[in-house]
Order: sequence, then C-alpha cells, then structure tokens
Amino acid sequence: MTENETELKKEELIKLLNKKLENLNELEEFGKDSNYFHELSNIALIQLQLEQFKESEENYLICLNHFKKQKDRLGQAADYGVLATLYFRKGDYKKSIEFYEKAYDIYEILKQIQEQITCLKGIGNTYIKLNQFDEACDVFMDCSAICSDNNDIYNLLDCLGNLIYIHEVNEEWDVLFELYKKTLKAFKEINDNKGIITAYFNLGILQKKSNDLEEALRYFKKGTNVAIDGNYAEQIIKGLGYVGETLFYLGKIKEAKNQFIKALNIAENINAKNAIIQIRILLQSLGLQDKNITEELKEIEKNQN
Repeated sequence: MTENETELKKEELIKLLNKKLENLNELEEFGKDSNYFHELSNIALIQLQLEQFKESEENYLICLNHFKKQKDRLGQAADYGVLATLYFRKGDYKKSIEFYEKAYDIYEILKQIQEQITCLKGIGNTYIKLNQFDEACDVFMDCSAICSDNNDIYNLLDCLGNLIYIHEVNEEWDVLFELYKKTLKAFKEINDNKGIITAYFNLGILQKKSNDLEEALRYFKKGTNVAIDGNYAEQIIKGLGYVGETLFYLGKIKEAKNQFIKALNIAENINAKNAIIQIRILLQSLGLQDKNITEELKEIEKNQN
C-alpha cells in the first residue's frame, strides 16, 4: 500500500469513526442496551485500526465490564482477545499474553477450537517478540497438537513455520529436520506443490549441512521432479542448481555440469537474468568458456526438437 493509499484509508476511517460516535450519542438517549455496546465495540475497533490505543482500550474495557455483568462469556472472550491484540501492537507483550490467556481459558471451557488456536498462536508470537523461545516453542507444540487433532492443516503449517523459525534461531538442526518432514506431510495433504517443493529443498539443505550429500541429493531430486511435473520454471532452475552443486561436491563434475546447463537453458528461456549470470559463473568455474556453454545449449535445444 502506497503512502497516499494509507492516508486515504486513514481519512475514511476517521469519517467512519465520527459517524459512529454520532450514532452512539443517539443510541445513548435510549439507554445503554446491547445496541449501544455493539456500536461502542465497533468504535473501539476503528480506534485500534487508527492506533488510538488509549481510547480503544478504554472503550473495550467498558464493553468487557458490560459482558461481565451480563455473564456473556463469549463476549468477554472476544474482548479479551482484541485487547490482547491491542497490547501486542502497543508493545506491551506481557499484558498481551495475560489477555490472550484469559480469552483462551474461556474458549477452552466453551470448546471453541478455532478461537483456542488463534489465542495460542497469539501467545506464541508474543513470546517470540520477548525472545522467550522455550515458552514460545511449548505453546506452538500445544497448538500443533490441537490443529492435528482437528485436521486443521493450514493452522498446523503456521505453527510448524513458527517452530521452524525458533529452532533455526537456536540452530537445532535435528529438530528442524523432523519439523520439515512434518511440513512436507502437511503440504502433501493439501496438495500444495510449491510447499512440497520447498520442504524437499529445505530437507536437502539440512542434509547437505550435515554432510550427508547422497541424502541431500535425493531430496533435491525429489523437489526438482515435483517442480518439473508442475512446470514451475523458477523452482526447476533452483532445484537443478541444488542437484548440480551437490553432484559437484560428490566429485561428479560432468553430471554437475549437465544439471547447470539444463538450468541455464530454462533460465534463458524465461529471461531470468540473475539466474543466468549466477549459472554462467558456476559453469565458468568448472572450466567452460562462453563458446563451450553456447555449444552445450545448442545441443540441448537440438535434443528437445
């Protein structure tokens, strides 16, 4: 969103806020009933979007007090959740966790699964902001279990993504490997080919980091094959590059060169300029001159025709 679009949206929100405040005054004449508090909640949300945190917080707390008097637990939980978001955006992370937990406790009693997941993700992300990675890890593990039990693959992938981030920061490669295998399984369940490709490549990178080059090559080839089946040109180029690099480290120089030539051919066909430069440099490092590269490319074109 451009700066002008942001300003335009802000102006629209201010107009809407002023209109809602007028409406609230009219509703107040008839008494502070459910319609009044519904409108006050709308006002608080607009104020939150405008980053008028103090005014938004005050109005949400008034609504929360009303829901408590009414013994409306869902209303209370919703307010706790929004207040948790407000405190997160203010940077008051400890208070954010406190309110997410209050919301979660109610949703757990009422067996509101999706809302429980939302709260746990909020708590986990807030712990990450506090650099409390162990606590964040525990929360995302709990959240992953709920997602798995309820076959919520998309939220499961969110949780696994956060766990991957935490373990990357802590350089816990063995745990990371198992997490990537779980993401691969999840991507397969929802037939997300690009996700599958990325998971295979990440597994290959970890195996390469562990110096298990044969296993790295196997994963890189699997990812590349999925990319070829889906005709994802950029992913094919990346995969062929991984395969070529691994073959080079295995001492299979000729095979490595062939992979790089294939990747260069595709890169030139789609005019991927950065990839073309990088692959040509790699081929030159293998001893090929420009005329050799051109001949190899012509040979590929000939075989394809």
